[in-house]
Amino acid sequence: MPFSDFIQVKSMEGELIISQKRNQLGCTLTTKELIFQKPHTSYQIMLSDTLGLIPFRLKRPTPLWEIVGDSAVRPRFPQHYYRISAHRIRVINRNGSYERGPTDLLVPLNDRFIQQLQQLDTFAAITT
Repeated sequence: MPFSDFIQVKSMEGELIISQKRNQLGCTLTTKELIFQKPHTSYQIMLSDTLGLIPFRLKRPTPLWEIVGDSAVRPRFPQHYYRISAHRIRVINRNGSYERGPTDLLVPLNDRFIQQLQQLDTFAAITT
């Protein structure tokens, strides 16, 4: 198996719906859980423990280009962030795993991932 900075979650529950890995973030959705991965840390959230998922707007919008020294750099941060509130979250890192109580997790998700999440009967869409 090739080396990866992403920590594998061995005990996934449910059937796989969608899995995306892009740059420094991985997102996996099964019929029973959400898994978010960044280098050296993974967050496992059971859908039954999820209280809500709401869009979140960054205080400072991400610029199209930033000037760093004499160079123009385009940031790779997505525009769509979501705040996920859960009763508990399992955190998995290189030292092991532990469970956190009530937690909010701020994650960037694309439209395709959100559409798959909305199709689950676990979530009810609320229009604003």
